[in-house]
Amino acid sequence: MQTRSIQTYQGGPAAGSVQDREAPYLQLRPPLRIHGGLLVVTFVMVCFGLVMLFSASMSDSFNANSGNSMYYILKQGSITLIGLILALIMAVLIPVSFYDRPIITFATYLLTTGLLVYVKFFGSIVNGAKRWILIGPLSIQPSEFAKLAAVICLAGYFSRLRSRRQRGEIRYRSPVQRFLGDGWRDILIPGLMMAVWLGLVIWQPHVSGFVILSVVIFASFLAAGLPLRSWLSGILQLTMILVLVGALAFGVFAATLKDQTMQEALESNFSHAFKRIETFRNPEEASSDDSYQVNQSLIAIGSGGLTGVGLGNGRQKYNYLPEAHNDYIFAIIGEELGFIGTVSVIVLFLLFHLIGTRIAWRAINPHAAILAAGYTVLITTQALLNIGVATRSLPATGISLPFFSYGGTSNLFFMLAIGFILGVSRTGQMLTGRQRNLMGEINKIARGESR
Repeated sequence: MQTRSIQTYQGGPAAGSVQDREAPYLQLRPPLRIHGGLLVVTFVMVCFGLVMLFSASMSDSFNANSGNSMYYILKQGSITLIGLILALIMAVLIPVSFYDRPIITFATYLLTTGLLVYVKFFGSIVNGAKRWILIGPLSIQPSEFAKLAAVICLAGYFSRLRSRRQRGEIRYRSPVQRFLGDGWRDILIPGLMMAVWLGLVIWQPHVSGFVILSVVIFASFLAAGLPLRSWLSGILQLTMILVLVGALAFGVFAATLKDQTMQEALESNFSHAFKRIETFRNPEEASSDDSYQVNQSLIAIGSGGLTGVGLGNGRQKYNYLPEAHNDYIFAIIGEELGFIGTVSVIVLFLLFHLIGTRIAWRAINPHAAILAAGYTVLITTQALLNIGVATRSLPATGISLPFFSYGGTSNLFFMLAIGFILGVSRTGQMLTGRQRNLMGEINKIARGESR
């Protein structure tokens, strides 16, 4: 009896032979469907975000663009639409295994490193920070791209490492060699790869970008499912190397100082970060200029009450609250839609996190798990930090609220992240219990074991 092999859901040929003379065996793949819940939550956040962006930005847009109150919303909407189309193409047409290629990992790492180096020396200054690369009407922030690229690179690295182990290419002669070798390969090498990016980001300096990138990297390491042995050995080795490199960098930096002490140099380079932390710690002692923005944010949220003053009826966006359509759009939501509106935003991100985590948990391999977990943590962490700043639970960071704040390229990157997660939900998931049972029954029939 001959049977036709059915392709697996990774998109490649089935692992079994095309025909088996003694015991014909069928392989099933689950329906290739993207996760409807994640798609709905994303669509709701995008639509909700565009409505609130229009309300929060119409005053600034009118003043800055010759009476065109639709400028920000039209630009944001067009880029978001492009991102949504790309996300659906990635999810529906491209199997997640497509990204598991060494050339993609290598090219992504080189491109990101090049952009981070370029922006340090040749970047454009926007709002007092040299973090942007201007390409025509678009502005790209390499540190934002690095958040997206870190997940791709780590997923590709751990996938290649897993394949080498499965092929028996990595062998050890003693337990000590295994302890050191696993730490070297699992933690030290990828850790040093990411340390280069973290160093370039903090060198800009971009403290909030450094924090988010660190969280995303750590989440990706966790999703890789590394054994405790690798963590202990790798952290020990990585700490030793970073201490040596840090001491060397400290010496070089100290040697380049002229008339400044080390403390004065650090305060000069990170003056904005120190000022924000001090304002957060002692808001009563901070100057009115330093605490003005967060105070106006709290006024906006407090004035909203339970149901808000009504969509479009907020007052803080009329030049009272700076960056009302960007970093502090959550405050406008609180003012116009009240407690119900702010809780709705939090619930949407909570649902997104739960769905994304479940997709990562059910991923068929570390590559798919890292993609889903990394991008889920990226979006929810950024949302958490933004909300924390708007409510004065955290120091000001200059972080946007995903899908809500104005920022074309950053929202484009978020939509691409959604595309990766949807792709994992479609082609990178394990069989459910019901699907495994169905596959077993069909195989029994194929073997003639059924009654």
